[in-house]
Amino acid sequence: MTKDAKNGGASGRWMQSRRGNLPAIRIRTPAERRPSSFLPGHLPDFLRVLLGAALLWLCALGIASASAPVEPLRLESSTAGATLAGHFARLVDPERKLDFADILKADAAGGMEPRSDFRGAGQTRDIHWYRFDLLRAPGAPADWILEMGEAYIDHLDLFVPKLMGPKSMDPKSMAADGRPQSPDAYRLVRLGDFVPFSQRPMKTRLHALPLTLPEGHPVSLYLRVDSISAIRLSARMWTPAAYADHQTPDLLFQGLFLGVLGILTLGYVALGLLLRDGALLAYTGYVATVFCYYLFANGIAAALLPDMPGWAINMMVGSSGFLGFAAALIMWVYILDLRSGAPWLRRCYQGLALLSVLMLPTTVSPLYALTNPVVTLSALIVVVIALVLTARMVWLNPGDLSPRFYLASTLVSLGGLLLTQMSLRGVLPADFAVADPYQISSMLAVLVLGVGLALRIGRLQSERLRAREESAFATKRAEEQRTFVAMLSHEFRTPLASIDSAAQMIELSGAVTAPAALTRLERIRNTTRKMVELVELFLSSDALDQGALALKPEPVALGQLMEEALGGLTGTEAEDRLEVAVETPDHPLLVDAPFLGVAIGNLVQNALRYSPPEAPVRVTAGYDAAGDGGEIVIRIADRGRGMAPEEVERIGSIYFRASSSRGTKGTGLGLYMTKKIVAAHGGILTVESTREEGSVFTIRLPDDGGQPSAAGRLAAQ
Repeated sequence: MTKDAKNGGASGRWMQSRRGNLPAIRIRTPAERRPSSFLPGHLPDFLRVLLGAALLWLCALGIASASAPVEPLRLESSTAGATLAGHFARLVDPERKLDFADILKADAAGGMEPRSDFRGAGQTRDIHWYRFDLLRAPGAPADWILEMGEAYIDHLDLFVPKLMGPKSMDPKSMAADGRPQSPDAYRLVRLGDFVPFSQRPMKTRLHALPLTLPEGHPVSLYLRVDSISAIRLSARMWTPAAYADHQTPDLLFQGLFLGVLGILTLGYVALGLLLRDGALLAYTGYVATVFCYYLFANGIAAALLPDMPGWAINMMVGSSGFLGFAAALIMWVYILDLRSGAPWLRRCYQGLALLSVLMLPTTVSPLYALTNPVVTLSALIVVVIALVLTARMVWLNPGDLSPRFYLASTLVSLGGLLLTQMSLRGVLPADFAVADPYQISSMLAVLVLGVGLALRIGRLQSERLRAREESAFATKRAEEQRTFVAMLSHEFRTPLASIDSAAQMIELSGAVTAPAALTRLERIRNTTRKMVELVELFLSSDALDQGALALKPEPVALGQLMEEALGGLTGTEAEDRLEVAVETPDHPLLVDAPFLGVAIGNLVQNALRYSPPEAPVRVTAGYDAAGDGGEIVIRIADRGRGMAPEEVERIGSIYFRASSSRGTKGTGLGLYMTKKIVAAHGGILTVESTREEGSVFTIRLPDDGGQPSAAGRLAAQ
């Protein structure tokens, strides 16, 4: 019969006697610890058998682990360092009411559960009590060092026997197993990050205490653990020499880790500011928060700031974690291009980032036990989403190497996050790895992601350089074309003036009297004047680009403006196709009639040119009272071939011609000039077009009522 089984009856009696002044501690029997034997009735028989066998096996393991006594950690002369896993027992106080005297009595009654390994308890407000059993073998050194972690645990209260040795103990104060039963027989050593570094018994990164053990006599130490942060305890015994040797690679790793992060932070923040790249700056912020988190969580900051209070360390650890999550969210918004690719996901990420920032005050309160798991779960979901989206980027862009590094970084982060959370929540042993798996994965993920961002920067710089070269080439080509057109247009003035003068002399000489000949002569003069206006139009394009167009606004009625704009079509076949309707011909305007007439004429001529020969073109003009102060609306509607939506967006761009204009002469300057003239008058030009149905061009001008005050505004533009 085991020791725990012998104490079972005594345990029950002790609990009953203590019920009046001590919170009940329920010691579960092996049967009570057994998993539920419920099996769904619809499962096949062989599955029931397998599940039943598995449950029996787990039950047997539970009974074995519960009934096996705690064997002291035997420290031999050859022992340099050894873990206390398998050599301790634990009791959990969920009500936080037990004191050390209660724990000693509970332990004597068999109330502490033997444990085979250290398991994380996650974030909990429960008090965890541990009993460590040590035995120094004959010939082993007397001086040892007990090291406990993690560094961020708030309170580690260690109760050490004042007198270690069988001859120094009072037999009346000893339990049946030889442990002292009086709290006065123990001294309290306070450890944890709420004890300033300057007041700790050993100035080390983790929490350490030197011990002198008696030879051949078991010693039991009791530890009380209380922390707002996640509880993941591990403990080891070292000889002083082995402990010193262990500190060298440990500190070397921590220094290398923080050094890499520090260099990345300084380098990338300068590069991000220089390039003004949002993704790079967000990545730098994320790296800086990882640096800050491990600087405080691993106990390095406590050594640098030996009098820093524990609440400040907790605040830095929790805040850097929350801010790191917010920075990572913003970084993925840029890397995954969520602004254009998935706007709804971008809004979710931004909302989560804001929520993380708003939860910063909870890092120094008990609410941290609720907010931190929420952020951790959200981070896991975000990493999984990033994994899917980066895999999609790799699939869609096989020639781009950056997404491959994003994917690799995400995989490393996900693996480290899962391992760490399983260790914190007790799924894996707390000391299954030498270092924090997320710490190692964080460094690898940061380095891999940095390579991907560097490739992204190189690609963006190449694209910017190529775009700059193309823009410079297009600008140079446009300047050359503009110069050539201006020179050519200037040379057209002389022959046009000669043609107009000759036609005028013929008209004045009276040599031509036939009405048909006079009509043709008038058409020659009208066409010549139109050519002169076109020359002036070309010569004015450069002035329009420079913003130097000097408008000369004059009062004119809307009907008169339309008549002058369409006067060049009088007496031609095109006049028969026009359907002109001026709703308010007497409405006064203050505009540059010649320039605005050129704009209206361009739209009408385009409508006639790009419509079938028999199709009518409808021109309407009038006053619209809608909006602030009303406006003048001029519409030109045709029944041509129309344009695609993407072509409509480019209407008014210099030298642009829609696909429907193929086979028709033109330079692409007419609509460009029209848009410029309308804009110079404070108006806008809009286009509505449908394939095979036609287009509607609309000029909207602010209605100034022909007041002189408008002249100043127009002249200033």
